[in-house]
Amino acid sequence: MKEIATKILKDSKLITVLNKNVFDTLLIILVFTLIVWYAQYHWKRKKLYAFAAKRNGPFALPFIGNALHFAGSNHDILSNALKIANSYDSPVRVWLGQKLFFAISKPHQLEVIMNSPNALEKDELYKHAEAIGGTGLFTASVPKWKRHRKIIMPTFNQKILDDFVEVFCEESQILVKQLEKVVGKGTFNVFHYVSRCTLDIICETAMGVTVDAQTTDSDYVKWANRAMEIMFTRMFVIWYHYDFIFNLTSLAKEYADVAKKLHDFTGAVVKERRMAYQQKMKESKERPEALFEEEPKTRKTFLQQLIELSEAGANFTDEELREEVDTFMIAGSDTTASMNSFVFIMLGMFSEIQDKVYEEVMDVLGSDRPVECKDLIKFVYLERVIKETMRLFPVGPLLVRAITEDIELDNAVIPAGSSVVMFIMALHLDPEIWPNPKKFNPDRFLPEEVAKRHPYSWLPFSGGPRNCVGPKYAMMAMKALIATVIRKYRFSTEYKTIDDIKLKADLMLKPVDGYKLAVELRE
Repeated sequence: MKEIATKILKDSKLITVLNKNVFDTLLIILVFTLIVWYAQYHWKRKKLYAFAAKRNGPFALPFIGNALHFAGSNHDILSNALKIANSYDSPVRVWLGQKLFFAISKPHQLEVIMNSPNALEKDELYKHAEAIGGTGLFTASVPKWKRHRKIIMPTFNQKILDDFVEVFCEESQILVKQLEKVVGKGTFNVFHYVSRCTLDIICETAMGVTVDAQTTDSDYVKWANRAMEIMFTRMFVIWYHYDFIFNLTSLAKEYADVAKKLHDFTGAVVKERRMAYQQKMKESKERPEALFEEEPKTRKTFLQQLIELSEAGANFTDEELREEVDTFMIAGSDTTASMNSFVFIMLGMFSEIQDKVYEEVMDVLGSDRPVECKDLIKFVYLERVIKETMRLFPVGPLLVRAITEDIELDNAVIPAGSSVVMFIMALHLDPEIWPNPKKFNPDRFLPEEVAKRHPYSWLPFSGGPRNCVGPKYAMMAMKALIATVIRKYRFSTEYKTIDDIKLKADLMLKPVDGYKLAVELRE
Protein backbone atom coordinates (compact mmCIF):
# COMPACT_ATOMS: atom_id res chain seq x y z
CA MET A 1 0.00 0.00 0.00
CA LYS A 2 2.84 2.32 0.92
CA GLU A 3 4.55 1.58 -2.39
CA ILE A 4 1.38 2.43 -4.31
CA ALA A 5 0.99 5.74 -2.45
CA THR A 6 4.64 6.60 -3.15
CA LYS A 7 4.18 5.88 -6.86
CA ILE A 8 1.04 8.03 -7.07
CA LEU A 9 2.84 10.89 -5.35
CA LYS A 10 5.74 10.65 -7.79
CA ASP A 11 3.35 10.54 -10.74
CA SER A 12 1.44 13.62 -9.49
CA LYS A 13 4.69 15.54 -9.10
CA LEU A 14 5.63 14.58 -12.64
CA ILE A 15 2.23 15.75 -13.92
CA THR A 16 2.62 19.01 -12.06
CA VAL A 17 6.01 19.56 -13.62
CA LEU A 18 4.65 18.67 -17.06
CA ASN A 19 1.65 20.98 -16.61
CA LYS A 20 3.93 23.81 -15.54
CA ASN A 21 6.12 23.24 -18.57
CA VAL A 22 3.07 23.25 -20.87
CA PHE A 23 1.76 26.42 -19.22
CA ASP A 24 5.14 28.15 -19.51
CA THR A 25 5.38 27.10 -23.16
CA LEU A 26 1.89 28.41 -23.92
CA LEU A 27 2.66 31.66 -22.11
CA ILE A 28 5.86 32.10 -24.13
CA ILE A 29 3.95 31.42 -27.36
CA LEU A 30 1.23 33.90 -26.37
CA VAL A 31 3.73 36.62 -25.45
CA PHE A 32 5.68 36.00 -28.66
CA THR A 33 2.46 36.15 -30.70
CA LEU A 34 1.50 39.43 -29.09
CA ILE A 35 4.96 40.88 -29.72
CA VAL A 36 4.81 39.80 -33.38
CA TRP A 37 1.27 41.20 -33.76
CA TYR A 38 2.28 44.46 -32.08
CA ALA A 39 5.35 44.77 -34.29
CA GLN A 40 3.33 44.04 -37.45
CA TYR A 41 0.59 46.48 -36.36
CA HIS A 42 3.11 49.29 -35.97
CA TRP A 43 5.05 48.28 -39.08
CA LYS A 44 1.88 48.63 -41.16
CA ARG A 45 1.33 52.06 -39.61
CA LYS A 46 4.91 53.28 -40.09
CA LYS A 47 3.74 55.66 -42.80
CA LEU A 48 1.30 57.29 -40.37
CA TYR A 49 4.03 57.67 -37.76
CA ALA A 50 6.40 59.16 -40.34
CA PHE A 51 3.89 61.80 -41.45
CA ALA A 52 2.84 62.49 -37.86
CA ALA A 53 6.47 63.11 -36.89
CA LYS A 54 6.70 65.87 -39.50
CA ARG A 55 3.92 67.92 -37.91
CA ASN A 56 3.83 69.75 -34.61
CA GLY A 57 1.26 68.95 -31.97
CA PRO A 58 0.85 68.32 -28.25
CA PHE A 59 2.96 65.60 -26.63
CA ALA A 60 1.21 62.25 -26.96
CA LEU A 61 1.28 59.60 -24.24
CA PRO A 62 1.69 55.88 -25.09
CA PHE A 63 -1.56 54.09 -25.98
CA ILE A 64 -3.93 56.98 -25.11
CA GLY A 65 -2.22 59.71 -27.15
CA ASN A 66 -3.75 63.12 -26.41
CA ALA A 67 -6.98 61.69 -24.99
CA LEU A 68 -6.49 63.50 -21.66
CA HIS A 69 -6.80 66.83 -23.49
CA PHE A 70 -10.35 65.80 -24.38
CA ALA A 71 -11.46 64.56 -20.97
CA GLY A 72 -13.83 66.53 -18.78
CA SER A 73 -16.91 68.57 -19.62
CA ASN A 74 -17.99 69.51 -23.13
CA HIS A 75 -16.82 73.05 -22.32
CA ASP A 76 -13.35 71.75 -21.39
CA ILE A 77 -13.15 69.69 -24.58
CA LEU A 78 -13.93 72.69 -26.80
CA SER A 79 -11.65 75.01 -24.84
CA ASN A 80 -8.71 72.60 -25.01
CA ALA A 81 -9.26 72.00 -28.72
CA LEU A 82 -9.07 75.77 -29.38
CA LYS A 83 -5.90 76.07 -27.29
CA ILE A 84 -4.26 73.29 -29.32
CA ALA A 85 -5.32 74.86 -32.63
CA ASN A 86 -3.94 78.25 -31.56
CA SER A 87 -0.64 76.83 -30.31
CA TYR A 88 0.56 75.15 -33.50
CA ASP A 89 0.57 75.83 -37.23
CA SER A 90 -2.17 74.16 -39.28
CA PRO A 91 -2.36 71.22 -39.78
CA VAL A 92 -1.88 70.19 -36.13
CA ARG A 93 -1.11 66.57 -35.28
CA VAL A 94 -3.31 65.03 -32.57
CA TRP A 95 -3.50 61.41 -31.40
CA LEU A 96 -6.73 60.13 -29.89
CA GLY A 97 -5.72 56.73 -28.64
CA GLN A 98 -4.11 55.02 -31.62
CA LYS A 99 -6.03 57.16 -34.11
CA LEU A 100 -4.22 59.98 -35.90
CA PHE A 101 -5.96 63.29 -36.58
CA PHE A 102 -4.81 66.46 -38.31
CA ALA A 103 -6.64 69.62 -37.22
CA ILE A 104 -6.95 72.14 -40.05
CA SER A 105 -8.15 75.74 -39.78
CA LYS A 106 -6.71 77.64 -42.77
CA PRO A 107 -9.05 78.55 -45.67
CA HIS A 108 -6.84 77.35 -48.55
CA GLN A 109 -6.24 74.01 -46.79
CA LEU A 110 -9.92 73.58 -45.96
CA GLU A 111 -10.80 74.20 -49.60
CA VAL A 112 -8.48 71.36 -50.68
CA ILE A 113 -9.82 68.93 -48.08
CA MET A 114 -13.50 69.74 -48.54
CA ASN A 115 -13.30 69.31 -52.31
CA SER A 116 -11.09 66.23 -52.37
CA PRO A 117 -12.72 62.93 -53.43
CA ASN A 118 -10.35 61.34 -50.91
CA ALA A 119 -11.95 63.18 -47.98
CA LEU A 120 -15.67 62.64 -48.59
CA GLU A 121 -16.05 59.78 -46.12
CA LYS A 122 -17.24 60.76 -42.67
CA ASP A 123 -14.92 59.66 -39.89
CA GLU A 124 -15.83 56.53 -37.93
CA LEU A 125 -16.45 58.80 -34.92
CA TYR A 126 -19.77 59.61 -36.57
CA LYS A 127 -20.89 56.00 -36.29
CA HIS A 128 -21.88 57.00 -32.75
CA ALA A 129 -24.45 59.33 -34.34
CA GLU A 130 -26.11 56.49 -36.24
CA ALA A 131 -28.23 55.54 -33.23
CA ILE A 132 -30.10 58.82 -33.83
CA GLY A 133 -29.92 59.66 -37.54
CA GLY A 134 -29.16 56.20 -38.90
CA THR A 135 -27.23 56.52 -42.14
CA GLY A 136 -28.97 59.60 -43.48
CA LEU A 137 -27.06 62.27 -45.43
CA PHE A 138 -25.06 63.36 -42.37
CA THR A 139 -23.48 59.98 -41.62
CA ALA A 140 -24.00 58.02 -44.86
CA SER A 141 -21.15 56.22 -46.62
CA VAL A 142 -20.02 57.93 -49.82
CA PRO A 143 -21.96 55.71 -52.30
CA LYS A 144 -25.19 56.09 -50.32
CA TRP A 145 -24.58 59.80 -49.76
CA LYS A 146 -24.07 60.40 -53.50
CA ARG A 147 -27.29 58.59 -54.39
CA HIS A 148 -29.41 60.25 -51.72
CA ARG A 149 -27.91 63.72 -52.17
CA LYS A 150 -28.72 63.66 -55.89
CA ILE A 151 -32.33 62.76 -55.10
CA ILE A 152 -32.77 65.11 -52.14
CA MET A 153 -31.18 68.33 -53.49
CA PRO A 154 -34.10 69.21 -55.83
CA THR A 155 -36.47 69.14 -52.84
CA PHE A 156 -34.81 72.37 -51.65
CA ASN A 157 -35.68 74.37 -54.77
CA GLN A 158 -36.69 78.01 -54.39
CA LYS A 159 -40.37 77.48 -55.18
CA ILE A 160 -40.70 74.91 -52.39
CA LEU A 161 -38.81 77.18 -49.98
CA ASP A 162 -41.04 80.14 -50.86
CA ASP A 163 -44.09 78.06 -49.92
CA PHE A 164 -42.59 77.54 -46.47
CA VAL A 165 -42.42 81.27 -45.63
CA GLU A 166 -46.06 81.26 -44.55
CA VAL A 167 -45.25 78.55 -42.00
CA PHE A 168 -42.20 80.47 -40.78
CA CYS A 169 -44.38 83.51 -40.14
CA GLU A 170 -47.34 81.72 -38.55
CA GLU A 171 -45.15 79.91 -36.04
CA SER A 172 -43.12 83.06 -35.37
CA GLN A 173 -46.35 84.89 -34.50
CA ILE A 174 -47.10 82.14 -31.96
CA LEU A 175 -43.60 82.68 -30.55
CA VAL A 176 -44.41 86.38 -30.13
CA LYS A 177 -47.46 85.38 -28.09
CA GLN A 178 -45.50 82.90 -25.98
CA LEU A 179 -42.87 85.51 -25.12
CA GLU A 180 -45.57 87.66 -23.51
CA LYS A 181 -45.22 85.32 -20.50
CA VAL A 182 -41.69 86.60 -19.79
CA VAL A 183 -42.00 90.29 -20.68
CA GLY A 184 -40.49 92.43 -17.94
CA LYS A 185 -39.65 89.42 -15.77
CA GLY A 186 -35.87 89.55 -16.15
CA THR A 187 -33.51 86.96 -17.58
CA PHE A 188 -34.72 83.66 -19.02
CA ASN A 189 -33.36 81.05 -21.42
CA VAL A 190 -34.76 82.12 -24.79
CA PHE A 191 -33.78 78.78 -26.36
CA HIS A 192 -36.63 77.16 -24.39
CA TYR A 193 -39.10 79.18 -26.46
CA VAL A 194 -37.26 79.42 -29.79
CA SER A 195 -36.50 75.68 -29.98
CA ARG A 196 -40.19 74.87 -29.69
CA CYS A 197 -40.97 77.36 -32.43
CA THR A 198 -38.36 75.86 -34.77
CA LEU A 199 -39.61 72.38 -33.93
CA ASP A 200 -43.12 73.38 -34.98
CA ILE A 201 -41.66 74.88 -38.16
CA ILE A 202 -39.62 71.80 -39.02
CA CYS A 203 -42.48 69.40 -38.28
CA GLU A 204 -44.75 71.37 -40.61
CA THR A 205 -42.23 71.78 -43.43
CA ALA A 206 -40.49 68.41 -43.15
CA MET A 207 -43.43 66.14 -42.40
CA GLY A 208 -46.65 68.14 -42.62
CA VAL A 209 -47.34 67.35 -38.96
CA THR A 210 -48.63 69.80 -36.38
CA VAL A 211 -47.20 69.03 -32.94
CA ASP A 212 -48.04 72.35 -31.24
CA ALA A 213 -44.74 72.26 -29.36
CA GLN A 214 -45.11 75.94 -28.46
CA THR A 215 -48.52 75.66 -26.86
CA THR A 216 -48.43 72.13 -25.45
CA ASP A 217 -45.74 70.16 -23.61
CA SER A 218 -43.56 68.42 -26.23
CA ASP A 219 -40.66 66.20 -25.27
CA TYR A 220 -39.02 66.08 -28.70
CA VAL A 221 -36.65 68.99 -27.96
CA LYS A 222 -35.48 67.35 -24.72
CA TRP A 223 -34.94 64.01 -26.46
CA ALA A 224 -32.92 65.58 -29.29
CA ASN A 225 -30.79 67.71 -26.95
CA ARG A 226 -29.98 64.83 -24.64
CA ALA A 227 -29.19 62.53 -27.56
CA MET A 228 -26.63 64.98 -28.95
CA GLU A 229 -25.03 65.51 -25.53
CA ILE A 230 -24.50 61.76 -25.08
CA MET A 231 -23.35 61.37 -28.67
CA PHE A 232 -20.65 64.06 -28.34
CA THR A 233 -19.47 62.68 -25.00
CA ARG A 234 -19.06 59.23 -26.54
CA MET A 235 -17.13 60.63 -29.48
CA PHE A 236 -14.48 62.30 -27.34
CA VAL A 237 -14.21 59.95 -24.36
CA ILE A 238 -11.91 57.36 -25.85
CA TRP A 239 -12.95 54.40 -23.68
CA TYR A 240 -16.59 54.95 -24.68
CA HIS A 241 -15.61 54.07 -28.27
CA TYR A 242 -15.73 50.41 -27.26
CA ASP A 243 -19.28 49.06 -27.21
CA PHE A 244 -18.62 46.61 -24.39
CA ILE A 245 -17.52 49.49 -22.11
CA PHE A 246 -20.15 52.03 -23.20
CA ASN A 247 -22.93 49.46 -22.85
CA LEU A 248 -22.05 49.04 -19.18
CA THR A 249 -22.88 52.69 -18.48
CA SER A 250 -26.21 54.33 -17.69
CA LEU A 251 -25.60 56.59 -20.71
CA ALA A 252 -26.02 53.63 -23.07
CA LYS A 253 -29.47 52.83 -21.75
CA GLU A 254 -30.50 56.49 -21.84
CA TYR A 255 -29.14 56.89 -25.38
CA ALA A 256 -31.10 53.87 -26.61
CA ASP A 257 -34.23 55.19 -24.91
CA VAL A 258 -34.17 58.67 -26.48
CA ALA A 259 -33.24 57.20 -29.87
CA LYS A 260 -36.26 54.90 -29.78
CA LYS A 261 -38.57 57.78 -28.86
CA LEU A 262 -37.24 59.92 -31.72
CA HIS A 263 -37.54 57.05 -34.21
CA ASP A 264 -41.04 56.09 -33.10
CA PHE A 265 -42.18 59.67 -33.60
CA THR A 266 -40.86 60.10 -37.14
CA GLY A 267 -41.34 56.46 -38.15
CA ALA A 268 -45.07 56.59 -37.46
CA VAL A 269 -45.46 59.71 -39.61
CA VAL A 270 -43.42 58.22 -42.48
CA LYS A 271 -45.54 55.06 -42.53
CA GLU A 272 -48.84 56.95 -42.38
CA ARG A 273 -47.86 59.44 -45.13
CA ARG A 274 -46.57 56.71 -47.44
CA MET A 275 -49.69 54.61 -47.05
CA ALA A 276 -51.85 57.66 -47.76
CA TYR A 277 -49.91 58.45 -50.94
CA GLN A 278 -50.04 54.83 -52.13
CA GLN A 279 -53.79 54.76 -51.52
CA LYS A 280 -54.19 57.96 -53.51
CA MET A 281 -52.20 56.49 -56.44
CA LYS A 282 -54.26 53.29 -56.28
CA GLU A 283 -57.50 55.26 -56.46
CA SER A 284 -56.24 57.29 -59.41
CA LYS A 285 -55.54 54.08 -61.35
CA GLU A 286 -59.00 52.72 -60.58
CA ARG A 287 -60.59 56.08 -61.39
CA PRO A 288 -58.31 57.95 -63.88
CA GLU A 289 -60.62 60.97 -64.00
CA ALA A 290 -59.62 61.68 -60.40
CA LEU A 291 -56.28 62.95 -61.66
CA PHE A 292 -58.09 65.86 -63.35
CA GLU A 293 -60.26 66.76 -60.40
CA GLU A 294 -59.21 69.92 -58.63
CA GLU A 295 -57.87 69.27 -55.15
CA PRO A 296 -57.38 71.73 -52.32
CA LYS A 297 -53.97 73.37 -52.64
CA THR A 298 -51.55 71.82 -50.18
CA ARG A 299 -47.98 72.65 -49.33
CA LYS A 300 -45.50 69.95 -50.34
CA THR A 301 -43.33 68.90 -47.44
CA PHE A 302 -39.83 67.44 -47.54
CA LEU A 303 -41.22 64.01 -46.69
CA GLN A 304 -44.00 64.23 -49.29
CA GLN A 305 -41.47 64.99 -52.01
CA LEU A 306 -39.26 62.10 -50.95
CA ILE A 307 -42.23 59.71 -50.95
CA GLU A 308 -43.22 60.82 -54.46
CA LEU A 309 -39.65 60.44 -55.70
CA SER A 310 -39.42 57.04 -54.03
CA GLU A 311 -42.62 55.76 -55.61
CA ALA A 312 -41.43 57.10 -58.97
CA GLY A 313 -38.28 55.01 -58.88
CA ALA A 314 -35.95 56.29 -56.16
CA ASN A 315 -37.01 53.28 -54.07
CA PHE A 316 -36.44 54.61 -50.57
CA THR A 317 -37.39 52.11 -47.89
CA ASP A 318 -39.46 53.31 -44.91
CA GLU A 319 -36.30 53.16 -42.82
CA GLU A 320 -34.33 55.29 -45.31
CA LEU A 321 -37.14 57.84 -45.38
CA ARG A 322 -37.18 57.93 -41.59
CA GLU A 323 -33.40 58.35 -41.44
CA GLU A 324 -33.46 61.32 -43.82
CA VAL A 325 -36.37 62.91 -41.97
CA ASP A 326 -34.61 62.35 -38.62
CA THR A 327 -31.47 63.96 -40.03
CA PHE A 328 -33.45 66.94 -41.32
CA MET A 329 -35.36 67.27 -38.06
CA ILE A 330 -32.21 67.31 -35.92
CA ALA A 331 -30.20 69.42 -38.35
CA GLY A 332 -33.02 71.86 -39.06
CA SER A 333 -34.67 72.30 -35.67
CA ASP A 334 -31.96 72.57 -33.05
CA THR A 335 -29.45 74.35 -35.26
CA THR A 336 -31.76 77.16 -36.38
CA ALA A 337 -33.06 77.50 -32.81
CA SER A 338 -29.50 77.89 -31.55
CA MET A 339 -28.60 80.44 -34.21
CA ASN A 340 -31.75 82.49 -33.62
CA SER A 341 -31.04 82.46 -29.89
CA PHE A 342 -27.45 83.62 -30.40
CA VAL A 343 -28.69 86.41 -32.69
CA PHE A 344 -31.12 87.59 -30.00
CA ILE A 345 -28.24 87.63 -27.48
CA MET A 346 -26.07 89.69 -29.86
CA LEU A 347 -28.93 92.13 -30.42
CA GLY A 348 -29.39 92.37 -26.67
CA MET A 349 -25.67 92.96 -26.14
CA PHE A 350 -25.32 95.65 -28.83
CA SER A 351 -28.29 98.00 -28.65
CA GLU A 352 -27.15 100.19 -31.56
CA ILE A 353 -27.09 97.14 -33.85
CA GLN A 354 -30.50 96.08 -32.54
CA ASP A 355 -31.85 99.54 -33.42
CA LYS A 356 -30.52 99.26 -36.98
CA VAL A 357 -32.15 95.85 -37.47
CA TYR A 358 -35.44 97.14 -36.05
CA GLU A 359 -35.40 100.17 -38.34
CA GLU A 360 -34.70 98.02 -41.40
CA VAL A 361 -37.55 95.63 -40.54
CA MET A 362 -39.95 98.53 -39.98
CA ASP A 363 -38.92 100.14 -43.28
CA VAL A 364 -39.65 96.90 -45.14
CA LEU A 365 -42.77 95.67 -43.31
CA GLY A 366 -44.30 98.52 -41.39
CA SER A 367 -45.76 97.87 -37.95
CA ASP A 368 -47.96 94.81 -38.52
CA ARG A 369 -47.76 93.32 -42.03
CA PRO A 370 -46.56 89.69 -41.91
CA VAL A 371 -43.33 88.76 -43.65
CA GLU A 372 -43.67 87.59 -47.26
CA CYS A 373 -41.18 85.92 -49.60
CA LYS A 374 -40.38 89.15 -51.40
CA ASP A 375 -39.42 90.81 -48.11
CA LEU A 376 -36.65 88.43 -47.13
CA ILE A 377 -34.15 89.65 -49.71
CA LYS A 378 -34.63 93.20 -48.42
CA PHE A 379 -33.35 92.37 -44.94
CA VAL A 380 -29.79 93.19 -45.97
CA TYR A 381 -28.45 94.42 -42.63
CA LEU A 382 -30.23 91.65 -40.71
CA GLU A 383 -28.49 89.12 -42.96
CA ARG A 384 -25.11 90.64 -42.10
CA VAL A 385 -25.97 90.42 -38.40
CA ILE A 386 -26.92 86.76 -38.79
CA LYS A 387 -23.71 85.99 -40.68
CA GLU A 388 -21.52 87.72 -38.10
CA THR A 389 -23.30 85.78 -35.36
CA MET A 390 -22.64 82.55 -37.24
CA ARG A 391 -18.98 83.50 -37.52
CA LEU A 392 -18.60 83.84 -33.76
CA PHE A 393 -20.91 80.95 -32.92
CA PRO A 394 -20.79 78.36 -35.74
CA VAL A 395 -23.37 75.70 -34.99
CA GLY A 396 -20.97 72.94 -36.03
CA PRO A 397 -17.64 74.06 -34.50
CA LEU A 398 -15.75 71.13 -36.01
CA LEU A 399 -16.23 68.50 -38.71
CA VAL A 400 -14.28 65.26 -39.11
CA ARG A 401 -13.50 63.35 -42.32
CA ALA A 402 -11.65 60.10 -42.95
CA ILE A 403 -8.77 60.27 -45.45
CA THR A 404 -8.89 57.38 -47.95
CA GLU A 405 -5.87 58.41 -50.08
CA ASP A 406 -2.98 60.79 -49.44
CA ILE A 407 -3.89 64.47 -49.86
CA GLU A 408 -1.19 67.05 -50.51
CA LEU A 409 -1.50 70.45 -48.88
CA ASP A 410 0.81 73.44 -49.26
CA ASN A 411 2.93 72.49 -46.24
CA ALA A 412 2.10 68.85 -45.49
CA VAL A 413 0.75 65.58 -46.80
CA ILE A 414 -2.29 64.18 -45.02
CA PRO A 415 -1.83 60.41 -45.21
CA ALA A 416 -4.44 57.79 -45.98
CA GLY A 417 -5.67 56.12 -42.80
CA SER A 418 -5.65 59.35 -40.79
CA SER A 419 -8.57 61.72 -40.25
CA VAL A 420 -8.95 65.46 -40.64
CA VAL A 421 -10.65 67.71 -38.12
CA MET A 422 -11.92 70.78 -39.97
CA PHE A 423 -11.93 73.25 -37.11
CA ILE A 424 -14.52 75.82 -38.22
CA MET A 425 -14.50 77.74 -34.95
CA ALA A 426 -10.72 78.21 -35.03
CA LEU A 427 -11.06 79.39 -38.64
CA HIS A 428 -13.72 81.94 -37.67
CA LEU A 429 -11.57 83.32 -34.84
CA ASP A 430 -8.32 83.54 -36.81
CA PRO A 431 -7.00 87.11 -36.35
CA GLU A 432 -5.14 86.91 -39.67
CA ILE A 433 -8.50 86.59 -41.42
CA TRP A 434 -10.73 88.43 -38.98
CA PRO A 435 -8.89 91.34 -37.30
CA ASN A 436 -9.99 91.75 -33.67
CA PRO A 437 -11.95 88.47 -34.03
CA LYS A 438 -13.97 88.76 -30.80
CA LYS A 439 -15.44 92.10 -31.91
CA PHE A 440 -19.02 91.83 -33.20
CA ASN A 441 -19.06 93.72 -36.49
CA PRO A 442 -21.75 92.91 -39.09
CA ASP A 443 -19.98 95.14 -41.63
CA ARG A 444 -17.40 92.39 -42.07
CA PHE A 445 -20.03 91.00 -44.46
CA LEU A 446 -20.37 94.05 -46.67
CA PRO A 447 -19.81 92.88 -50.29
CA GLU A 448 -16.51 94.74 -50.59
CA GLU A 449 -15.21 93.14 -47.37
CA VAL A 450 -16.31 89.65 -48.39
CA ALA A 451 -14.49 90.08 -51.71
CA LYS A 452 -11.18 90.58 -49.85
CA ARG A 453 -11.34 87.20 -48.10
CA HIS A 454 -10.77 83.66 -49.27
CA PRO A 455 -14.17 82.05 -50.06
CA TYR A 456 -13.46 79.36 -47.45
CA SER A 457 -12.95 81.88 -44.64
CA TRP A 458 -16.57 81.56 -43.46
CA LEU A 459 -17.97 78.03 -43.32
CA PRO A 460 -20.95 77.73 -40.96
CA PHE A 461 -22.63 75.47 -43.52
CA SER A 462 -19.40 73.58 -44.35
CA GLY A 463 -18.15 73.66 -47.95
CA GLY A 464 -17.48 71.51 -50.99
CA PRO A 465 -19.78 68.79 -52.33
CA ARG A 466 -20.64 67.45 -48.86
CA ASN A 467 -21.82 70.77 -47.46
CA CYS A 468 -25.17 71.42 -45.78
CA VAL A 469 -28.14 70.92 -48.12
CA GLY A 470 -30.31 73.56 -46.47
CA PRO A 471 -28.48 76.92 -46.08
CA LYS A 472 -31.20 78.81 -47.98
CA TYR A 473 -33.90 77.21 -45.85
CA ALA A 474 -32.04 78.13 -42.67
CA MET A 475 -31.40 81.75 -43.67
CA MET A 476 -34.99 82.30 -44.81
CA ALA A 477 -36.41 80.79 -41.61
CA MET A 478 -34.10 82.87 -39.39
CA LYS A 479 -34.86 86.13 -41.17
CA ALA A 480 -38.61 85.55 -40.97
CA LEU A 481 -38.51 84.66 -37.26
CA ILE A 482 -36.20 87.48 -36.12
CA ALA A 483 -38.04 90.10 -38.19
CA THR A 484 -41.37 89.01 -36.71
CA VAL A 485 -40.18 89.07 -33.10
CA ILE A 486 -38.10 92.26 -33.15
CA ARG A 487 -41.08 94.41 -34.13
CA LYS A 488 -42.76 93.52 -30.84
CA TYR A 489 -39.88 93.27 -28.36
CA ARG A 490 -36.64 94.94 -27.33
CA PHE A 491 -33.91 92.58 -26.11
CA SER A 492 -31.26 92.84 -23.42
CA THR A 493 -28.86 90.33 -21.87
CA GLU A 494 -26.71 89.77 -18.81
CA TYR A 495 -23.78 88.96 -21.08
CA LYS A 496 -21.69 92.09 -21.52
CA THR A 497 -18.94 90.82 -23.83
CA ILE A 498 -18.40 87.92 -26.23
CA ASP A 499 -15.91 86.42 -23.78
CA ASP A 500 -18.61 86.31 -21.09
CA ILE A 501 -20.37 83.58 -23.08
CA LYS A 502 -18.70 80.33 -22.05
CA LEU A 503 -19.26 77.76 -24.77
CA LYS A 504 -19.57 73.99 -24.98
CA ALA A 505 -20.04 71.63 -27.89
CA ASP A 506 -22.05 68.44 -28.27
CA LEU A 507 -21.95 68.34 -32.06
CA MET A 508 -23.66 71.72 -31.80
CA LEU A 509 -22.23 74.83 -30.17
CA LYS A 510 -24.12 76.04 -27.08
CA PRO A 511 -23.55 78.45 -24.17
CA VAL A 512 -22.71 76.69 -20.91
CA ASP A 513 -25.01 78.97 -18.90
CA GLY A 514 -27.85 79.06 -21.42
CA TYR A 515 -29.10 81.66 -23.88
CA LYS A 516 -29.71 84.40 -21.32
CA LEU A 517 -32.09 87.08 -22.55
CA ALA A 518 -34.62 89.58 -21.22
CA VAL A 519 -37.44 91.13 -23.26
CA GLU A 520 -39.50 94.28 -22.99
CA LEU A 521 -42.44 95.44 -25.09
CA ARG A 522 -41.68 98.14 -27.62
CA GLU A 523 -43.69 101.28 -27.15
